[in-house]
Parts: sequence; structure tokens; C-alpha cells
Amino acid sequence: MSGLRTDRVRAIGVYKSRTGLTPDQIKARAPAIFELIKNIPIVQQNLLKYELSFKVERLPKTLAGDLGLQETELDTLILVEGASHEKIREALTSPEYRQVLARSLEKATTREDFHFFSGEFLTVIDN
Repeated sequence: MSGLRTDRVRAIGVYKSRTGLTPDQIKARAPAIFELIKNIPIVQQNLLKYELSFKVERLPKTLAGDLGLQETELDTLILVEGASHEKIREALTSPEYRQVLARSLEKATTREDFHFFSGEFLTVIDN
């Protein structure tokens, strides 16, 4: 098993989409939002990765169900990587990013349904 990564850290946001917002609607809106995010200079300087992942179940039974786990209402994940927590924080608390985030919150979710945390990670498998 690999050790604790010291070259990168992550911040992870997870949220439950507004009722009635479908994965297709999320996919349709994401490119415009990502273009705004990509064009923020401090984001370009400070972040190594910014990804969006959203829940999609194509099989007749969900993975949570197969594992005997409770289904989650959370359906979207944002993964951000940077060289340090300070660089991530500087990018994500910039006025430009906060403006994009506010617009996204207005359309996609609510403050109560959005959770964000910083973390360090161990890479267990990387093929």
C-alpha cells in the first residue's frame, strides 16, 4: 500500500441536488459552470484538479443496495486537488469562485444540503 500523499491534498464537496433536478440537467449545466471556474486566474494558478461526479444508477439495483448499505440522498461530488490546503482555500474563497458557487447553489442545491471538507489521502491502488 502506498503511503500518505504529501505532494497533494484534496477538498471534497458533496451535495444533494434540488428536488426534480435530473442527472441530464446537471450534465447540461455543468460545462458552462466549469468554463467559468476554469477561467478564474487564482483557480488556474492554485488548483491541480477540479472534478465533478454525479450519481447515476444504470443497473437494476444500486451499489449501496448490493453492499447492504443505506441509500444516500447525496448525488453530486466535487473533488479539488492542490499542492496545499492554503492554495485550495485561497482559490475557493476568492470572490470570483464564490460568485460562481453562489449561482450554482441557487440553481443546483441549498446551503443546508452542501457539505465541504479538506483532507489528505492515501493512494491504495493506482494502476
